[in-house]
Amino acid sequence: MNLFRTLVRASALTAVVFGIASFAHGQVQQKTQPATPQINTMPGITQTPWFSNMQVRQQLKLNDEQFNNLNKAYQQAYTTYQKDINGLDKTLPDAQRQQRMRDLEQNFYKDLGNSTNTIFTDPAQRQRYNQLYWQYQGYRAFSNPTIAEMLKLTPEQRDRFNQMQSDWTTQMGKLGPLYQTDKQAAIDQFGKLQAQNTERINSVLTPEQRTAWQQMAGMPFVFPPEMYFNLNTPVPPSK
Repeated sequence: MNLFRTLVRASALTAVVFGIASFAHGQVQQKTQPATPQINTMPGITQTPWFSNMQVRQQLKLNDEQFNNLNKAYQQAYTTYQKDINGLDKTLPDAQRQQRMRDLEQNFYKDLGNSTNTIFTDPAQRQRYNQLYWQYQGYRAFSNPTIAEMLKLTPEQRDRFNQMQSDWTTQMGKLGPLYQTDKQAAIDQFGKLQAQNTERINSVLTPEQRTAWQQMAGMPFVFPPEMYFNLNTPVPPSK
């Protein structure tokens, strides 16, 4: 069975369980100034779940019960994750600390994945949930060892995606202060960065890998820029 057919069959089974593991911590931001927007340069484990955006909820066709259950499961997993992160031994060598963070992130996605098994009863709805989350991750999706293995990424390809993510983080970090002083200018610059993503990703993947990735990610969805410039606050349940 070729790579494309294998990915189509395997993606729906592995997406939620493994999630998109982060390889650098920084997603959990301390809420020291609630009124100040915090830039989400590396979308992943934040207190505000990515699916809370109304446009995303509509795309996923989440009813109130599904959203409330999903948000509850997310917040529970997030609380456990944050507690474990804060409890890490600060004297750990950097390599061990990074590995421990990756382990805790995997635990977060597994906990959340166990909950989604009961929340999503429609296979098509769950598949779209997986697809949108992969898209939301951007370059970081290719840091997931499961994704990398399924696409059979070479070490060189992994290095290139890591560099692209590093560049993205640097560029987005510069937009944080701009967003607070000139929101529209920051959003315009963000749009230009996003427009480059598909072209840069395709420049790294082989034709067969591109076909497989397009199938995995599904129909493209344009995420609102505000999702990357969000307040790190819990999402209240729908009434």
